[in-house]
Amino acid sequence: MSHTAIPEAEHTEQGRTDEQGADQGKPPSRFPFIALEGLNGAGKSTLRNGLEESFWALGMNVYTIGQHSWQSPGAARVILDIKERRRAHPPERIQLAYLDDRRAQGDNILSRVLREVPVIGDRSLLSDIVYLEALDGIPAEDTFALYRRHAVFLPDLIVHVDVPSATALANLQKRERQRKPHENPQQMRALADTYESVLWAQRLPGLPPVLRHRPEVAADGTSYTNPGDNISHRILASLGLTP
Repeated sequence: MSHTAIPEAEHTEQGRTDEQGADQGKPPSRFPFIALEGLNGAGKSTLRNGLEESFWALGMNVYTIGQHSWQSPGAARVILDIKERRRAHPPERIQLAYLDDRRAQGDNILSRVLREVPVIGDRSLLSDIVYLEALDGIPAEDTFALYRRHAVFLPDLIVHVDVPSATALANLQKRERQRKPHENPQQMRALADTYESVLWAQRLPGLPPVLRHRPEVAADGTSYTNPGDNISHRILASLGLTP
């Protein structure tokens, strides 16, 4: 299975074959799983809300999930240690914790819900891959190979909400919440560079199709979605779901 990059302006229908469905142990007739990816502050939540409305307009309910399942207490402790920079762990322990959580999400949530409705993931396994490389020095190839060996559930489509790191930081500054440890110029640039490398430099053969969405940047440095770019329509068209 190869990684297909969908150009920004192209409305392309991307279908998953029976072989791809069998590779994940899921029937090919299930509903689609769309993963929204990008920096904190890129605009994933705004896109998720608009995409939910587009599904509703088609008469379809939709289920949303976050990056983690949090269903394994041991894995959750390690993941929170890493995310909040509470305590260091060996790379192997970190990868196994993320794997444990990722498999729990697939087995206990995705495999059940996708029989009934489409799923939008506000982050996915790709965030694990990108963040572990950019912030913890664990190569993306190693994490993805581990996930593939253990048949971790893949999205049907990844949507890369792509904004410059400075724009993401400007968006975050408008939010009334405490900054996370990595939300600083140096590490946000590293994350943006890693997203670009992992998604668009063909580093990981076997990734699902990817669609890039670039919001506009306003005079104050924050981003907004141009109404002329009907990103929800492009996503649905890529999945063959438009009327």
